Amino acid sequence: MSRKKIYVTGASGLLGSACVRHFILKHEIITSNFDLMDEERLGYFLREHKPDAIINCAAKVGGVRANRDDPVGFLEANLRIQTSVITQAARHNVQKLIFIGTSCMFPRDAELPVHESTLLTGKLEDSVEAYAIAKIAGWRLCKAYWEQYGKKFITVCPSNLYGPFDHYELDRAHVIPALIHKLWMAMKTGDAFVVWGDGSAVREFLHAEDCASAIETVLEKYDSPEPINLGTGESTSIRELVAFLVEIADFRGDVVWDTREPTGIPRKTFSAEKLKALGWEPSIPLRVGLEKTWEEFTCKQSR
Repeated sequence: MSRKKIYVTGASGLLGSACVRHFILKHEIITSNFDLMDEERLGYFLREHKPDAIINCAAKVGGVRANRDDPVGFLEANLRIQTSVITQAARHNVQKLIFIGTSCMFPRDAELPVHESTLLTGKLEDSVEAYAIAKIAGWRLCKAYWEQYGKKFITVCPSNLYGPFDHYELDRAHVIPALIHKLWMAMKTGDAFVVWGDGSAVREFLHAEDCASAIETVLEKYDSPEPINLGTGESTSIRELVAFLVEIADFRGDVVWDTREPTGIPRKTFSAEKLKALGWEPSIPLRVGLEKTWEEFTCKQSR
C-alpha cells in the first residue's frame, strides 16, 4: 500500500495505540481527542485533514462484569460512536474504513472454530448481548454503505486482545489484564491468587501489535463487506494461561479456583482461514506477549 493519511480513532487505547505504532512507520497518522459523538466536530475534522482511510478503534469496552452491569451504556455509547464515525466517513469521501467488530458478535453456540458465516445464525451470549448487538449494527451499517454507495467499509472481528495500554481496572478489564492485576495484588498482599471458574474454559488470544499488522493486511488485500476474523487459530485454556502468568511472575503463593463464580463459555476459538489466505501470520507467541504485558504493567505500578 502506497503512503496514505490514516486517521486512527481511539488512539490512546489498547488497539488504537498499537495501530499508531504500527502504521506510523509507513504512513502519515492523524489522531484526535474530541468526543466522536459530536458529528459536527468530526465532520469539520475530516474536511480539514482529508484522511484516505480510518481505523475506527474508538469504543466503550469492558469485561463480562462491566457488560453485565451497564448494558445501556455499552449499547448506547457504541451505537452513537460508530454511527458518527461511519456516516461522517461516507459523507466526506474517505476511501476506506476499518470497523473494529468483536468476537462476541457470533452466536454463543456456533460450531468451532467459529467461522464468519455463522453471524446472525443463533443466540448471542447473554452477558455481552448489548455490546454485541451494537457491534452487529456497526457491521450492518458498513455493509449498507458498501451495497448502496460502494463505500469500502470493512468489518474485522479480533479474538481476545491483550498488550500494552490495556484497561487493568477489575470492574472493566478483560481476562488477561484482570488476571495480571489480581496476580500483582496477590504478590503485593501475600494473599492467594483467586481465579474465577475452574480454569477449563478455552480461549484464543491475539496480541494488539499482531492485530495491527493483520489490519494492515486487510487494508491492502481484503475486498468484501462481509466480516473477517482476526486471530491466531491457536487455543489456550484459562488454566494454561494462569500457569504461564504464575511462572512469568515467579509467584510462590497459592492459586485458588473459585468455582462459585462462572467458568464462562466452555470453548471459544475462531477460524482464521480467510485472514491466513491473505498471507498473514502472527509474530508474537502468547508466552512472549504475556511477558511483555506483565513487564509493562508492573513497571507502571512501581512508578
